[in-house]
Amino acid sequence: MAGISITAIPLQALHTPSTSSLAKTTDENRDGLYRALWGWKFCDGCSFAGICTLVTCPGNRLPSLGRYFGHYKELVCSYSHDLEHHRRDAVVSSHDEIFELIRIIKKNPNITRGALAKQVFGSPSNMGIESEQEHVIGLAVKALTMVYSTHWLNQNAEHDNGDLVSPSWLKDVPFYAFFEGLFPMIDHPGFGEDASASFWEMKRNITGSKLIRKGGLSFAPTADLSNHLKLNRNTGVIEIFHHTAFLKENLRITRSMEGPMGVEESLRLGALPRQLALEALDSVQKIIFPLSDPSAVTLLQRLVVEKGFDEDCLRFEASAIREPHETNTRYLYFGARLADIYDELENPTPRGLISRWAKRKGAGHANIATIVAVAIALIFGLVTLGLGGFQAWISWQQWKHPIEGSP
Repeated sequence: MAGISITAIPLQALHTPSTSSLAKTTDENRDGLYRALWGWKFCDGCSFAGICTLVTCPGNRLPSLGRYFGHYKELVCSYSHDLEHHRRDAVVSSHDEIFELIRIIKKNPNITRGALAKQVFGSPSNMGIESEQEHVIGLAVKALTMVYSTHWLNQNAEHDNGDLVSPSWLKDVPFYAFFEGLFPMIDHPGFGEDASASFWEMKRNITGSKLIRKGGLSFAPTADLSNHLKLNRNTGVIEIFHHTAFLKENLRITRSMEGPMGVEESLRLGALPRQLALEALDSVQKIIFPLSDPSAVTLLQRLVVEKGFDEDCLRFEASAIREPHETNTRYLYFGARLADIYDELENPTPRGLISRWAKRKGAGHANIATIVAVAIALIFGLVTLGLGGFQAWISWQQWKHPIEGSP
């Protein structure tokens, strides 16, 4: 097959529908995706009538996963639209082929990207085909783990605050090692400890409403788990991984498993490492937007409407996804980022003109109020001087040109 290099097309630019079979997602495609990811088994009502008849059937959770499946459709539509406009053939032409890639990665998380491509597609005939194979594998990886493994997919995503240059899954690197490298464990003092005094103090101070009110920060949704809680100090934007329904499905898989599981073992089950999923979920629902706080719920509702956050963020679940001892989460993956947010609140980054000038001059934030007061006093002084001069000019005009008949 002759290959043509794929050019990135932003998702928001796809105004015309693609005619590719990949762009047509049906309920059957959705159900096939969940079977491949999590081994879902649907009841007869779901399979034949489209109506779930069993309380224990996973089909009951289909509505809560609507935002996640919508993201999957956007990614596949972007890929199929790109193919339609830039080449005549494709490495894959159906959703089932993507699902098979997911199953192979789950079965052998130790596989390298090169070995995976060769096993599924054979040897590429040219660089264009090899690049396209990487993109297709990236689709499967994104659906399975919600992380980007290729620059093409990351460029096609909508980013408000994201890092457009993200790590790629290199050809000779095992998949579990690539994933593990995205999430280094850092035992940060405070957030890495079990309910320490410093933890509770820091936790109380970085709720969403305080970050907005005191820190002048804002929030943007991200569909890349590796970008969760990233703070852009220049813009004051914090990225939030908002696909909480996806996280809950991962936690259901690893619940009641005996003993701790490594990254490779978790991926073999089609799940994120349990600690990672718990931290991502609890950092949203217990720290940044604590659902026990009405103001946090109101803020989150606004973000759902205005920023496109997953509505499932507002649903708190415990018994179905947690072990009895999983009440206070240690933050070994995201502790450093939470601490970075706390530090930003304590030592705000200067963003306005006056703040940046004060920082350069070494005045610091403590003197900004003094600088503003001096500036205001100077302005008032100039205004007063101007008014005095104007009054003097009027008096001089009256003396020079007296009105006739005046004494």
